[in-house]
Amino acid sequence: MRLWALALTITSVAVVVPPSAPAEIRLDPVAALRRQLASGNGVTFSNVTISTSWDGEPLTLRRSGVHELARGEVIASEILDLKDGKDPERFIVFPDRYYEQSSFWRERLPEGKSWGVIKDKQSLALTCGDMRLSDPATLKALLASTKTKRPVGVYDGTRTTLHEGIITLGEVAKVDPDLRIGADRRATGAYAQARINWKLWIGQDQLVRRCHSSSWQPGTLGMDEFDPIQLIDDVRLSRWGSATDIKPPAADQVATQDELINISE
Repeated sequence: MRLWALALTITSVAVVVPPSAPAEIRLDPVAALRRQLASGNGVTFSNVTISTSWDGEPLTLRRSGVHELARGEVIASEILDLKDGKDPERFIVFPDRYYEQSSFWRERLPEGKSWGVIKDKQSLALTCGDMRLSDPATLKALLASTKTKRPVGVYDGTRTTLHEGIITLGEVAKVDPDLRIGADRRATGAYAQARINWKLWIGQDQLVRRCHSSSWQPGTLGMDEFDPIQLIDDVRLSRWGSATDIKPPAADQVATQDELINISE
């Protein structure tokens, strides 16, 4: 009798045990990027870009700032160009215009103005070298060209996996028709053949925390065979999903080009 009662008790307890929670769905890096691009939030960046011609001194540029993400793209950027600590420049960029603080503008601004504005179409993107990491197709193409990957250190508070590979500018241009080299050059001719050695550090949340790219490219626009330049870019990304609302400067602080003061040479 006691054995039967004990069995009944065990059976009853087993019946009331709640089912286990469903397994968490893990995103891949492209899906994680798409989610961020639709979030209305932002991502902070800093990057060091080094360009070196075969017989010249290296030129180093340092930038930092934040990108605002929404509607599947970068919709605004705020950028500080450090200029090695000498005369830093600030930019606030929107798709149809950008605002600038720099020595060029400061020397020409009328009294009471602190920003200049250029109204022209702008290409906004989260970049690493010439590659647009905010383009999901580009990120997918990079990951498809992975040669090796391994766990590495912590960036932005998350352990990362390092992916390494090689891709050409032409291969990137096939998946990203908006890719441009420099001001407005398409990746054709010798540019299309340029090989990019790339590295991506991807966090446990599948978001990119660092990108390093290195390539040799023709250095003179329109001259595919001359003056090759090595381009190295090291980009750090942090605070994905942080609340971001980039706004233009106050209207009474902004001068247009036709308001500039002429400076005699």
